[in-house]
Amino acid sequence: MTRLHMFLLLAVVALSVLALIDCLRTDRSRVRSFPRAAWAVIILLVPISGPVVWFLGGRAASAPLLAVNALRPIGPDDDPEFLRMLAEQLRRR
Repeated sequence: MTRLHMFLLLAVVALSVLALIDCLRTDRSRVRSFPRAAWAVIILLVPISGPVVWFLGGRAASAPLLAVNALRPIGPDDDPEFLRMLAEQLRRR
């Protein structure tokens, strides 16, 4: 039983440390609802639900990777400029 309590204590401490680091490193423009200092106090004083609330609602979601990757070609065959250049090289031969 003591091992389980130690494991749970370590899990709560790890969650709190990760949330606190994430809170302090998040840009001010992405922090929602409260100032960053208030979030840090909430994370430290409310052991389990403080970090969970921070991860779920304290910071604005970042742009999804698909939206970022959709702006640029993934491979050469997806790039229209590369395909145009390749077609011109083939015509010259």
